[in-house]
Amino acid sequence: MKKLFLLLVLAPAVQAQTVPTFSQDIAPLIFQHCTSCHRVGEVAPFSLTNYAEVSSHGQTIKAVTASHYMPPWKPDPRYRHYLYENTLTAAEITLLRTWVDGGMPPGNPALTPPLPVYPAGSQLGTPDLVVPMRQKFTHQGNGQDMYRVFVLPVNLPADRDVAAIEFRAGNKRIVHHAIIGMDTTAQAAALDAADPGYGYTQFGGFGFTPLETNFAGWVPGAQARFYPAGLGKRLYRRASLLVLVHYGPAFTTQTDSSVINIFFARSPVTRAVRTVPAISPFALTNGPFTIPAGQVVTFHASQLIPVEASFLSVLPHSHLLARRWKIWAVKPNGDTIRLVKIGDWDFRWQGNYRFPSIVRVPAGSRLEADITYDNTAQNFANPSSPPRTVSWGESTTDEMVLAYFDLVPYRPGDENIVLATAPATVPTPNARLGLTVFPNPAAALATAAFELPRAAAATLTLLDETGRTVRTLALARATPTGPQRWPVPLDKLPAGLYFLRLEADGSSQTEKLVVQ
Repeated sequence: MKKLFLLLVLAPAVQAQTVPTFSQDIAPLIFQHCTSCHRVGEVAPFSLTNYAEVSSHGQTIKAVTASHYMPPWKPDPRYRHYLYENTLTAAEITLLRTWVDGGMPPGNPALTPPLPVYPAGSQLGTPDLVVPMRQKFTHQGNGQDMYRVFVLPVNLPADRDVAAIEFRAGNKRIVHHAIIGMDTTAQAAALDAADPGYGYTQFGGFGFTPLETNFAGWVPGAQARFYPAGLGKRLYRRASLLVLVHYGPAFTTQTDSSVINIFFARSPVTRAVRTVPAISPFALTNGPFTIPAGQVVTFHASQLIPVEASFLSVLPHSHLLARRWKIWAVKPNGDTIRLVKIGDWDFRWQGNYRFPSIVRVPAGSRLEADITYDNTAQNFANPSSPPRTVSWGESTTDEMVLAYFDLVPYRPGDENIVLATAPATVPTPNARLGLTVFPNPAAALATAAFELPRAAAATLTLLDETGRTVRTLALARATPTGPQRWPVPLDKLPAGLYFLRLEADGSSQTEKLVVQ
């Protein structure tokens, strides 16, 4: 009886010790998966940069992570993996729920990892060139969409190779999307001069065919990325960047002043990346592109690839009625190349999904796509009540079917090019450890690079997609300060997505690793 009494008394204390804390368990997750967007000046509606902010939104975090609404990563990881995937494992979701249900204990503040250092006004770092709109544009609150082209002269003294182009929406409440072109003539300036006010109105394109019609672009949820060394685009001297901004309907008059950040290449660009809209209404096999009111319709597209190409990324685009996307390629020999599958389309979270390595698509292959639209009252995103018949159009309440691909002409060996950018170009989730993994994807062996602030015991743990420990590497009991590189053997592991976790000096950091 005495032993049973002791167990009953001690049980709550034992259980309390198992509740995770913010400082050691939750902060590393939030800083890695959430804070890049949940901070001042970024797209999220509130900040998650410290215990007070995170705990005040604890119940919301628990709900949106359990439903997989957050983090907002839409491609199906069972179909294909990409670089920069932002997903939580089942074990991490359980950890967040346990912390919230356990009262959200703060833990020891001294053990909280430092907040990542994020650049101001950019997701990528300090740009080499900032090209702003020359003045604010006023979007009338009349409930109407507006397509406006702004001509932004660059006036470089010489042509420059470009490694990344980042559009920064000035007013995210009204900027629907943006397409960036490049003009080396005076045609855009003439159109601007002929239209009263700043910029010129143009539905569907730039009003002429400039040198570059898809220099870069932005849709809600998309983030700019660096091209790998040797790949990129060319910005010509005395050129003008053309920004076609789609302003969504607003019922209060608002202003916007967006900017473009340009990052120059550190090594010569020897291969120019093209951005091609390979899936469009012209590729539909069961058109025309009309979605009757009250119906769910699936369109199929098929497009011949006439020359051998190396695909870097895919960006599907549609509006509010879209529900599902699936794109694949069929080689001439009948083999299938999986490209992207999205089972729960959300207009607010679109992206340019970059493959871990270049995807070779042989000449004579066909791009195939299935896109499903729900034009019923059961689709809560439907902008029309009651539903109305919808077809192709530039308005938010119209629909589109587009898929863009970044590509270059194929060269032998392209399929071995890893598309991850240099680690220095991406903010590390934990400034104290700075863990990076390369090559990524990897086959038999990867390398973990990190740096400790002081000598300490360190452990590398390899987890599978479910959070199960696969391998543990206990490093030296006193791993020295300074840069470290440790081999991570991957032999006999099934191909798929894994997580490498580094724990040292009271801090931890986790990085994704794709095993081929």
